[in-house]
Amino acid sequence: MIKKRIFLWLGIMANTLAMIFLTFYFMSLPWLAGDEKLLIWSTSAIKFANREMPASEDFALINTSYDLQLIDRLDDFGFPIGQRVITDREKLTLILDAISKTENPPKYIICDIHFLDSTASDFGLDTTLQKFDNLIISYHLNDFEEIEYPIFKDVNRGLSDYVIGSVFDGVYKYQLLHHDSLKLTPLKVYEDLSNQEAKPNGPFVKIGDRWTPNNFVMNYRLLQKDIENIEAGFNPINMGELLFLEDQDIQNFVAGKIVVIGDFFENDRHETLFEISSGPLILLNAFLTIQESDTYVNFWFFLLILASYAYLSYMVFVEGDYMESRITKYFGAVRVANYLAGFMSYLILLTLLSCLTFFIFNIHLNVFFLAITFYLTDRLIGLYHRQNK
Repeated sequence: MIKKRIFLWLGIMANTLAMIFLTFYFMSLPWLAGDEKLLIWSTSAIKFANREMPASEDFALINTSYDLQLIDRLDDFGFPIGQRVITDREKLTLILDAISKTENPPKYIICDIHFLDSTASDFGLDTTLQKFDNLIISYHLNDFEEIEYPIFKDVNRGLSDYVIGSVFDGVYKYQLLHHDSLKLTPLKVYEDLSNQEAKPNGPFVKIGDRWTPNNFVMNYRLLQKDIENIEAGFNPINMGELLFLEDQDIQNFVAGKIVVIGDFFENDRHETLFEISSGPLILLNAFLTIQESDTYVNFWFFLLILASYAYLSYMVFVEGDYMESRITKYFGAVRVANYLAGFMSYLILLTLLSCLTFFIFNIHLNVFFLAITFYLTDRLIGLYHRQNK
């Protein structure tokens, strides 16, 4: 009897630790189950209804959607095979040059533009970019996960791809470091502004004295409709319209603010949790999530997960549990409900746990995959017991 009890608790402990490991593995996956999207959307909507929007006077958004130029599209041998559209770099140079001359500079400049092809304006733009020590430009990964560095080699740069969550049908998850080495743009901006270095450690990232999951569902403080609403005060100004102003007016517009330059309205659009949103706005929301410490893990998070998974593991190894019996009692007439009662008990309890971790730590659990894993383990243990009776 004592031997059986020892093996029981060893099994519970082993299963608990395995499920904690799987929890962070599932969080790193680039997609969500359909039911999880509904859970994440509904709980996020509750929190979003009580959101604290950032102060509009802290940000200046500059839109490049309508300021474009045509350049030659070259083949692998450098021969032109047509034309392609890029952001007008001459206008961008003029804007940045005006900003560089101010005595009251912006707090930071996020230039979410892909500088992949060469143009006649590049020398002047490169010279202007070198004047800033508080500026970052974007780079991306191609379809083969290869880095496409911008042509401006000596300028601070960050990865601006939506690596987590964009594989299938939208940007639902976000990550801070790709392959533990490539820091995404919002993280690098926060590092520069806070003078705190981010260090990866397994599935977590340590930023200063706090820990956060590397992969998380972002807490949106700004929506696309907010920047399209004049009364909200976040309206992006078109780059071409800014050039009609005097340099002093441009400098006043960006003074002391975080400036975000990018395509807010046309081409750089992605499905997110609540709406179709622009790429630069996603970067800004990711930065705000880091800045406000929305998502974090600590001793209490692990204690909550450990205690919950220990109970669920107890359900795995011990036949019969209260919730399964209740489901069978009230829905037993439905054959599929009777068969899936065990799975539903795990799913309901994990859903409640995910709601708790979200409202306390802003961390969603992949409840569907975890419930399947718990349930299959439960069935295998039950099969083992039946064969050894």
